[in-house]
Amino acid sequence: MNTDDHQNILIDANRREYGRHYDFLQFPTPEQAAAAQTERDGLLAWLREHAEFGCSDTKVDCRRLSPGCRTCALGGWSCLFINGRCNATCFYCPTPQDETGDPLTNGIPFATPEDYAEYVALFGFSGASISGGEPLLTPDRTLAYLDAVRRRCGDAVHLWMYTNGTLLTGEMAGDLRAAGLDEIRFDIGATNYDLTKLRLAVGVIPTVTVEIPTVPEEERLLREKLVEMAAAGVQHLNLHQLRLTPHNFRHLAGRDYTFVHGEKVTVLESELSALRLVRYGIEKGIDLPVNYCSFPYKRRFQHAAARRRGIPFIQGEGESVTEAGYLRVISKASVQYFEAVTLPAGSNRSEAVEIPLPSGRRIVVEKRPVSPLIPVDSLLFTDFTPQTPLPEEVCRFERIPVGLADYF
Repeated sequence: MNTDDHQNILIDANRREYGRHYDFLQFPTPEQAAAAQTERDGLLAWLREHAEFGCSDTKVDCRRLSPGCRTCALGGWSCLFINGRCNATCFYCPTPQDETGDPLTNGIPFATPEDYAEYVALFGFSGASISGGEPLLTPDRTLAYLDAVRRRCGDAVHLWMYTNGTLLTGEMAGDLRAAGLDEIRFDIGATNYDLTKLRLAVGVIPTVTVEIPTVPEEERLLREKLVEMAAAGVQHLNLHQLRLTPHNFRHLAGRDYTFVHGEKVTVLESELSALRLVRYGIEKGIDLPVNYCSFPYKRRFQHAAARRRGIPFIQGEGESVTEAGYLRVISKASVQYFEAVTLPAGSNRSEAVEIPLPSGRRIVVEKRPVSPLIPVDSLLFTDFTPQTPLPEEVCRFERIPVGLADYF
C-alpha cells in the first residue's frame, strides 16, 4: 500500500466517524502542513541532541519518566475506570462523564475489588491505575480497589490514580497512601492550573505527577507554571495531544485549531506546543522532567500491550508473539496472525480459555484470527531481526510504525 492509499483510508475512516460534521473541520492546506512539518523537524532535531526518544520515537523525553509511565512503556499497565462520572467540565474531555456504573477495564466489569485484584495478578500486570470519571466522587470504592490490589499483589504492582484534585483533602491523601497508592496524577487543566489541592499530596504520596492535554492557547501560561510546579514538589509533567471525539467535537471545532488525520483526528497545534514546552524546560534548566506522550504512542504501544497480555493463555507450541502484539502461527508455506481478546464470560468460540475469579464469575480469553493464511516462505522468520525486510501484507502484524503521525 503506498502512502496516498494509506492516507485515503485514514481520511475515509475519519469522515465516517464524524459524518456531516466532518466538513466543518479545518484541516491543513499542503502549504500549512509543510510549514508545520518543518517546524516539527526542527524541534525534533534539537531534542535529539538534548533529550531521549523512546517507544519507536513516539515518546519524548524519556530520561526521567514517572514510575507509572515506565510501567506503561513496558506494556505492564492495567487501567481501571472506577466510575464514569466527573464533577469537572473540561472542554477537551473525550467521553461523557455522567454515570457511575461498575468499575471497568477493557470492556470487562469488575463488580468486586477481589475480582479485579485477581485479574491484575493472573495477567501479570506490574502497574495498575484508578481512573474515571473522577475517582474521588466514589472514595470508598476507590480505596477498596486500591487496597485489594495491594493486598493481593504486594509491592510487585505500582499503583497510581488520576484525579482533577478538587475533592482531595489532607485526610484523603493519607487514606490513599494507606491503601497503597504510590503515585497520584493531577489534571490541573480542570482547575485553571491552580496547584493548591495538588500541594496536599506532596510529601504524602511518594510520586506526584501532573498529566494534562496540551492546550495551545495556554502555552505561555504553562511555561510559567513549569517553575511553579517544580517549586511545589511536582516530580513529573506528562503532556498529551488534544484529540477530537464525537463527544468533544462541538468544543474543539469551535476553537481556532487545525486538525490532522491519523488513526484518529488530533490537533496539530497541540503537538507543536507540547514539543516546544519539552524544549523550553530543558533550555531553562527547570528541574521538572516533561514527557510528551503522543497519540501514536497510545494507539500503537498501548494497543499492542492490550493484545499481548492475554496471549500466554492461548499460545500454542511453536507459536510466537510479534512486536505489534499478535500471535504468529507459521506453517510450511504460509503465516497467519491471531489476537488474544479478553472478554466477560459467554464466548461461544471453541478457541477460548475460561478464567475463574474469586466471586465465581469468569472471564475468557479468545484466540481470534486477524488475517487470512498469507503465503510466505517460512525461512523468512529464521534469524528474524527488526531489520529483516518484510512483505507489506505481514508488516502491519509484525512491527510497530516508527515516529509521530504525518501532517496531512
